[in-house]
Parts: sequence; C-alpha cells; structure tokens
Amino acid sequence: MREAEMRAGIRVALQSLNEDAERAIRQELAAPLDLGHSGRLQFEVCPYFFGIHLVQTEECILEDSVILDAMTPQLRDAADAADLDLYTALGEELFPWFAERWLAAEGPTHFRPAYAIFHGGLDEPRYDLEQRRWCSVEEVWPEEV
Repeated sequence: MREAEMRAGIRVALQSLNEDAERAIRQELAAPLDLGHSGRLQFEVCPYFFGIHLVQTEECILEDSVILDAMTPQLRDAADAADLDLYTALGEELFPWFAERWLAAEGPTHFRPAYAIFHGGLDEPRYDLEQRRWCSVEEVWPEEV
C-alpha cells in the first residue's frame, strides 16, 4: 500500500459517516446557540480518539472512536504492513471532510465563521470550515493579538 491508497481508504471510511455527521450538525444548529465570549462557532476534535463535539454546547457530533471504528481492519493492516502512519493521515484528512459535512448541512447559513480545532490547542491554528483552510489564531481573533 502506498500513502495515496491509504488516504483514499481513509476518505472512503469517512464518507461512510457523512449522514451521521450532517444529521448531528443540523440538530445542533436547530437549537439556539450562544457563541459566548469567543463570538465564533467552534468544533473540537479529540486528537487521540477523533470524536468531534461542538464547543458551545459540548454536544457530540461524532462520539469518540466512531471515526476510528470506521477505519476497516484491512486498511489498518495494510497501513501497518507498509509502515504508514494511519493516525496522522486521518488527522489531516478529517478536517477537510468535516468542512464538507458543515457545508452539506448548510452550516454557513446559520453561523459564519465556524472553525474546527484539535482539543487542547487554544494557541493552535483553526480550520475555517467555510474557506477550507487553516487560519492562525491571530487571523481568527485579530482584536486579541
């Protein structure tokens, strides 16, 4: 297995979760949300188990390990045999996939901007879900720099 094949397998596995993620996003957006002091809607991703939750409500979009469980044993075994880092690649593929789910769930019609970040990374870049790119903290909160 080459890295490109592994990443394609990751994308296929993530696609199996499209409906669940979109439904959970829509459910969260249906309720009134207080953006709090940040003024920005944010999702956090667990960097170890890859669960996703909405920061403002702490509600789960996808429970811990749901994403990991979507990775087939064949994909895991092939990545291991080829000495490829499935977890790093998954972390890199996850944010663009989640941005697609955000757009499919019509998130930008409710909140702009919206970001995703690995949990615990308060000083780390955020992934802009509408623009599908990483942004520095200074770019997200220029007034606080």
